[in-house]
Amino acid sequence: MKVLELNSITKKDGYIYYIHHYTAIAKIQVMTSVISVPISFTVEMNPLGMRSIDLDPLPKELDYPVIPMTKSLKSFIDEMAKDGSLPQV
Repeated sequence: MKVLELNSITKKDGYIYYIHHYTAIAKIQVMTSVISVPISFTVEMNPLGMRSIDLDPLPKELDYPVIPMTKSLKSFIDEMAKDGSLPQV
């Protein structure tokens, strides 16, 4: 299982400047097939500069274990946040 990319990333309006809410479509390679999954997640920076990523529950119709998929998505989103490739506006 490998996260290939996040498409159609949109940022939702929020009132707290250190919490950012996003929606996207994740392209994930599972064995030999590639699936597209709609996701929503939150990136929060704490006062010490540590980044926390919360992923909303994945759709139940996925035919793959959720824990490894969630872990891979969180690490992929963390790398995107470090690179500054998530939308800021």
